[in-house]
Amino acid sequence: MPVLISPASFTYIYFSDIFTGIFQDGSLSAVDASSNPVYCTPFALSVGELEARRFDCGGKFIEVTPSAAGLPTIRDYDILIYCTSWLANAMFDEKEKNLSRNLRFAARDFFDFSKRGIGGAQYDSLAQSLERLAGSRLATNIPHPDGINECDNFNLIRYEAELDRDGRIETVNIELPEKLYRLATDWTLVCAMHSGYFSLTPLHRLIYFLAKIHCGEWQPWAVPINELHRMTGCSSPFRNFKISVQGLLKDNSIPEYRVEIDAQKVTATFYRR
Repeated sequence: MPVLISPASFTYIYFSDIFTGIFQDGSLSAVDASSNPVYCTPFALSVGELEARRFDCGGKFIEVTPSAAGLPTIRDYDILIYCTSWLANAMFDEKEKNLSRNLRFAARDFFDFSKRGIGGAQYDSLAQSLERLAGSRLATNIPHPDGINECDNFNLIRYEAELDRDGRIETVNIELPEKLYRLATDWTLVCAMHSGYFSLTPLHRLIYFLAKIHCGEWQPWAVPINELHRMTGCSSPFRNFKISVQGLLKDNSIPEYRVEIDAQKVTATFYRR
């Protein structure tokens, strides 16, 4: 029986980065995973990206392969953030009855959680997000912590949608794969998020996640802007991306972080506020 989740029942927003989280869950070095120069995000900035995303570290790999609908986008990730937030809050509050790989939520509650409006476009977007997540497969050769060495290959979610009389999604039943459930219920692998995250643009969301992964509590994260361009998977020309990053100096739009750019405008440094 799926556990019914609601944003009214928890306080904090959490995420667990899929790529670095699985590396850590597989007992590989967290430092190696988070600082490896081939790091990339499995989530696209926009709809329609069909190229697989792969992360290699020390002979181990994780790869996300999209369906014909394309890679899941960073906005699609809101669904996994919703599920992770529920599970992590239940874990920290020691509410074991709320811990399950099988979750159920009302579409309107998800819209409220992710700060979206309620209308035809939002319902259509939810349906497309579910399809991209369910159609994308994650493959990895990282062993389970219990010593099982077989390769894993699984869809990011399984789901069933229940429709209302107007044909719109009313309720969603989601089954999380074991690996993603493990990440969401391990206190060492989840990270609290700022509530302002959902107001960010897709690019700024990805930069926020990268800062959360790489920037320490007291240690700033310096990254060449051309490397940041690659890490976000941004397909726009580098000059446009650079202008966008420079704009972070003016509006301080990344929650929790202050950004500085060197005089030569080649390196961005992130500091916790």
